[in-house]
Amino acid sequence: MSVDAFLMFVVVAFLVSLLFVLLGMLLSHRREKRTKVLTFECGQKPFEWPTLQFPIQYFPYLIIYVVYAVIAILILISLFYVFEIPDALMKITIFLAILTFSSIFLSMNLKRLVQKI
Repeated sequence: MSVDAFLMFVVVAFLVSLLFVLLGMLLSHRREKRTKVLTFECGQKPFEWPTLQFPIQYFPYLIIYVVYAVIAILILISLFYVFEIPDALMKITIFLAILTFSSIFLSMNLKRLVQKI
């Protein structure tokens, strides 16, 4: 019964979000202003070509952020697993310790990464 309720929640949440997106598209202004299509550079001169919107020197930080997002999802799932099977706590603790030490190592060596375009 709880799986059915969860699936119903996911379907309803998807439909409501789709409804809001469609309403926003229908009720928004159709005219595009010049300032809306310009790229935003914080305190810098804008690039001559507007297709490059992400500076390449921040790419390692982007990768780290994506990895941490995946780790956060894994931690949440593992917490639910620990409540069901308490014997799995040691395995999850070892997994989190390895992730912690590897992230500390990466953060210490991040400035030494060679960034090539």
